[in-house]
Amino acid sequence: MNLATGVKEARLNVPDPNQDNTSSGLTIIDDFAIVGHEPEPEMDFTDHDHESSLQHPLRPPPDTTSESTSFFAAVSEIEQRGPQNTDELIPALTDLEDLSHSYHWGLTLAQDESMVHKLFQFLLPSDLSLEVRSLAALVLGTAIRNNPAALDAALSHYYTDEWPEGPLEAVLMALLHEQAPVLLNRMMFLLSSLCQDSRQLHRFLDAGGIDLLIALYDAGSAGSEDQNKLRRKVTHFVIDNLVESSQGHESSLPGSDIDTDWTMIQLRHLKDRPSTIV
Repeated sequence: MNLATGVKEARLNVPDPNQDNTSSGLTIIDDFAIVGHEPEPEMDFTDHDHESSLQHPLRPPPDTTSESTSFFAAVSEIEQRGPQNTDELIPALTDLEDLSHSYHWGLTLAQDESMVHKLFQFLLPSDLSLEVRSLAALVLGTAIRNNPAALDAALSHYYTDEWPEGPLEAVLMALLHEQAPVLLNRMMFLLSSLCQDSRQLHRFLDAGGIDLLIALYDAGSAGSEDQNKLRRKVTHFVIDNLVESSQGHESSLPGSDIDTDWTMIQLRHLKDRPSTIV
């Protein structure tokens, strides 16, 4: 400002050849000077999580003792009853599924070797009710989903002299022999959660996983809501685990109308050229 006239005057930032001007951060905009201004980087708010992740968000750590009481009561109920009186297992499994959305309780469950073995045994073909088996799959999948510590803990109970096979084998057995869409959907959710571990994904592929996914996708072709849901889960499994992001699959994602061609093309391509699997 010119103190004599009271009028604002813009100072032109003309370099002085006798001075070092490389550090000058002065930019003249109208009658305002902004020093050292740089545009802020754009933020990417794109949500790349698929529907199963959105339906199973992690809750914050527990802040009351009520959750602890509910958790250990449910664990005790399942350990005492075993596979008998299956209807009485349903409330306990439901409580565990709800609590396992928490990082803390998901990890606590996965660290309990006895419970992990029991729940995976529930998945195997048996006289257990469909609801109990599907709930067991949901509990396990929820506990380890987006919870790396819980996933590592659950897997640590396997591949030993006593338990030479892992949980993946139980899931594959169920997927190969079951036909009920509701159970297949829960098993696909659990499979996707397990395959967040790259070793489990490779075990799945080595066991003929691509052929299994093709068969499951075909099994969902009749058009009921559960069958459509099964196809969507297969599609999301392909996207999350088998297809490179550089392929631009986001624009090809099936919406409410399932894009049969896209998923089957991807699966058959991966079957013919397994080296392209990420």
